[in-house]
Amino acid sequence: MRCETIDMRIVHRIGTIQAAEQIVLILVGAAHRGAAFDACEWCIDTLKQTVPIWKKEITPGGESWVEEHP
Repeated sequence: MRCETIDMRIVHRIGTIQAAEQIVLILVGAAHRGAAFDACEWCIDTLKQTVPIWKKEITPGGESWVEEHP
């Protein structure tokens, strides 16, 4: 991540989310566009690696908890 990043915010929705709905919002303020894109990529990668997020899929065939993905 470049040093030009000014501020970041991550919003992660909870509750029942329909397929194809957006669940994560990442906002980045940066001096330059490249730094903002780098920061967004770092945020989502770090979020996926460090935050214990549980996902339960509900389908017509039943309900199941999704196993962790690398």
